Amino acid sequence: MPQPLADESAQLSELQALAREGRYREVIERIDALPPGEAEERAPLALLAAEACGRLGEFDAAVRWTARGLDLAQRRRDTPAELRAVHYQGAIAWQRGAVEEAESHFQRSLELARAIRDVAAEARAFNNLGILRNLLGLPDEALTNYQLALASYQQDGNVRGIAETHINMEISWLALGNPIRARAAADEAVRLAREVGDSTLIGLSLVARAETSRALGDPALAAAELQLAELAYESVRFTAGLAELRRLQAAVARARSDFPTARRLLEQAHELTLGQASLDTQAEIDRDLGDTLAAQGDAAGARAARERARELFHRLGARQAEQAIAALLPPA
Repeated sequence: MPQPLADESAQLSELQALAREGRYREVIERIDALPPGEAEERAPLALLAAEACGRLGEFDAAVRWTARGLDLAQRRRDTPAELRAVHYQGAIAWQRGAVEEAESHFQRSLELARAIRDVAAEARAFNNLGILRNLLGLPDEALTNYQLALASYQQDGNVRGIAETHINMEISWLALGNPIRARAAADEAVRLAREVGDSTLIGLSLVARAETSRALGDPALAAAELQLAELAYESVRFTAGLAELRRLQAAVARARSDFPTARRLLEQAHELTLGQASLDTQAEIDRDLGDTLAAQGDAAGARAARERARELFHRLGARQAEQAIAALLPPA
């Protein structure tokens, strides 16, 4: 017997509430417990599953759910659902290193958002285009996109989106060599994340702030902030964030000249990335591992890690990062 529409609406609202709280593992568990085929025939559920899988770093499952949601949306001429699906396609392509494909999807999502006057979706598109600009070594252009995203999120009253944008701005300000502006962006992200009450978002913002603490020469504060971030992740079983967290813990250890601890943490981070983390995270971990092994006198290990990082940055189109590593490698 088909489920009453009122029950379907209540079910979807409950799952959306879990997602807003960053409880993505619970979202997946609840969807998996539905009768066979139910989520596959409802675009909102398929796209919610795609989002949750993507947030958890389960990209193969995210691809399947996104394709299903897009097919349902297009067959039913549901433009808002199509917009969400195209956005997820871009996010997954970016996580897997297909930068040109990701940019194409995000540009398409921007067009769809403007066509239906969806301000929040327009903001997400600007945000994601900014991420790609930063990845390509263009932090100034990234910040321009982030400012456009902020304006749209503020118009929409979307506090979560504003927080996420400030996290991204922190990364670009650091890339421009301005840790003071980066710190201000991270502080605002932490404040807003706590206002939202999303543990995943709180953890991500604390990781961003820890990165600025380290850049400003305070490894003790960075270590404390990373510990708080890990507790936030553990509360919602957000394992996808652990690889980047371990990378920054290793950076703190290196700042203290504790290279054995840094190596152990980076090796843990490397294991965590397998099949889960985005390519840019994998590349940064291998780059840092190469630096750490070089500091320990392990020339062969350093070269292997740096070669992996160079290849990953090449796949991402991150030419500046690729060239910086190439300069450290001995002639072939």
